[in-house]
Amino acid sequence: MRIDPTHTLQEAGKNLLSKQSKEGFWWFTLEANETIGAGFIQLMHFTGIRDPETEQGLVRRILQEQREDGSWGLYYKANGDISTTIECYLSLRLSKIEPDHPALTRARNFIRQKGGLTEALVFTRIHLAMFGILPWSYCPHMPVEMMFLPHWAPFSIYDFSSWARASIVPLLVLFAKQPVTPVDFNLDELYLEKNPKERESAFRFHAPSPLSFDFLFIQIDRILKRIDKLPWRPTRKMAIDRCEKWIWEHLQKTEDIYPALAYGLMAFKTLDYPLESPQIQKPWQALKSFRQNYEGKLPEIPAYQSTSVPEYQRTVHQQCCISPVWDTPWSAIALLESKTLSPNDPSLLKTARWLISKEIRNPDGDWHFKNPDGAPAGWSFEFENEYFPDVDDTIEVIHVLKASELPSGEKEAPIQRGLQWILSMQNDDGGWGAFDKNNDLDLVNKIPFADHSACLDPSTPDITGRVLELLAQNGFSLKDKPVQKALKFLKRSQENFGGWFGRWGVNYIYGTWAVLTGLSHFSKEALEGMDVTKAVRWLESVQHADGGFGESPESYAAQEFIPWERSVPSQTAWGLMGLVAGGKASTPSAQKAAQWLMENCKNGVWEEPEFTGTGFPGHFYIRYHGYRSYFPLLSLARYKNAL
Repeated sequence: MRIDPTHTLQEAGKNLLSKQSKEGFWWFTLEANETIGAGFIQLMHFTGIRDPETEQGLVRRILQEQREDGSWGLYYKANGDISTTIECYLSLRLSKIEPDHPALTRARNFIRQKGGLTEALVFTRIHLAMFGILPWSYCPHMPVEMMFLPHWAPFSIYDFSSWARASIVPLLVLFAKQPVTPVDFNLDELYLEKNPKERESAFRFHAPSPLSFDFLFIQIDRILKRIDKLPWRPTRKMAIDRCEKWIWEHLQKTEDIYPALAYGLMAFKTLDYPLESPQIQKPWQALKSFRQNYEGKLPEIPAYQSTSVPEYQRTVHQQCCISPVWDTPWSAIALLESKTLSPNDPSLLKTARWLISKEIRNPDGDWHFKNPDGAPAGWSFEFENEYFPDVDDTIEVIHVLKASELPSGEKEAPIQRGLQWILSMQNDDGGWGAFDKNNDLDLVNKIPFADHSACLDPSTPDITGRVLELLAQNGFSLKDKPVQKALKFLKRSQENFGGWFGRWGVNYIYGTWAVLTGLSHFSKEALEGMDVTKAVRWLESVQHADGGFGESPESYAAQEFIPWERSVPSQTAWGLMGLVAGGKASTPSAQKAAQWLMENCKNGVWEEPEFTGTGFPGHFYIRYHGYRSYFPLLSLARYKNAL
């Protein structure tokens, strides 16, 4: 028996539409781990820009988010993460929380159980060095003269992904200057090693084999550190000047991400810019705009005596980024396909015009170094980000513009510019990355700095599948080379179990949905060598008994599907849309998924504390608060329309 999701569609559509701003956009919270709030506390202490009320609110939130074992994790219900816990511990100490506070006692026990301070990852080492808790020599070295490398040279800044590049350039200033803001404490209580020599040995970078690239780069790192001690470096000032120029050019037109904004601010502070200067205030104000303040009665925290916090006080959430140009087109498409809005509805036309106003026409965007023949176009993630448009956002914006009944004179030019820019960004392997073209020099992830293995932006199946969907809806067919190349990439990247990796959403459910949706626009004959049936069967095999889907971020570390115990709304939506795209809308599997979404929608709202967005696989995950609103709505609409 078929089920009818009409009532749920109406309630959820009404709820989502009510969240539209008067300007026409949607903007939901992004929630990451507590290193973001901890990092903001560190930023205030490093620069001397103090905001006691914000600091107390951030401290309160960090304490609220601590796990029973004393740790802080990377996502909801994750195991404790040692570097995240060290970051929070440092920031609480900066905020005058004493070591004998129960929260720090628990955190200290966790850190020591996991190997102590010497297990900190590179970025945490850098943050500790900025306060003199570690010597800068314990951090990897990257010479500021990297700025002289032309964009086509190996290990130029353009061989690093956009998000790594935006952090590395200001960090080059810090590596060159090695600034220290002294504090009145050390963190000796976090060491397992008893003396400085043992600690120094433990902080050394190690390689799996003396014949590996890792070993080679570790030796290069040691040589660079020796060179850095030379008293005469005639090129250093020129290189720092080049960094300074690059950072300021980008900051003026960028509302990018934390930590890039914070490192830019720190670089200018290190270069002795006054706090009231535009170079300091621009990133500071941008970061403040990411901040959310909450009022209310908060849980009691035992023995919280170190700062004066009243029973009722403000707690603060520092977002890592903001996502209006991502949330807006997905919300609009969900409302269109659910019939909540029609293509000529004034609310939708307002949205389309707002999106057009956010088109990026900057010819100097970082993408053009690897794609010099591409004409400037595209959309970014944030309100302002002229140097970093991305393929993923551009895809979804074009969907909205094409579906709307804006006059062709308003929408056709941006649509065609966006399409041509996406086509120009296709990688040589046939796929698409997010921000750059052919950003896949694997050696970059072998240097000591890259212990998080997130310095590249290669082709991914999820974005490639979404580009295929867009191309098919805009008249492209198998006769077109971009389609042929993309299909070959997806054929090569299909996993043995049948699904596809998802780079920007957790994980195989997301990737498989995106690819199946793209492939659904082509005939089965066109997909020779692509096992769609196997992909659909895999989705059915991981569906929970209650009809929903759920996948843990641990899938990235395990490199295999790891389920969550409970079903999750956004991932259930992706699973359902994957089944629909795979031709299984009328099956019991799809019906059960739709039924689960209907039963778990309360007054048009789904609850979802899980993190299902991916920043850096293995290291950084995001809870997109909008995902629980627009993806379930969109999936039920596609289910109903397919039937």
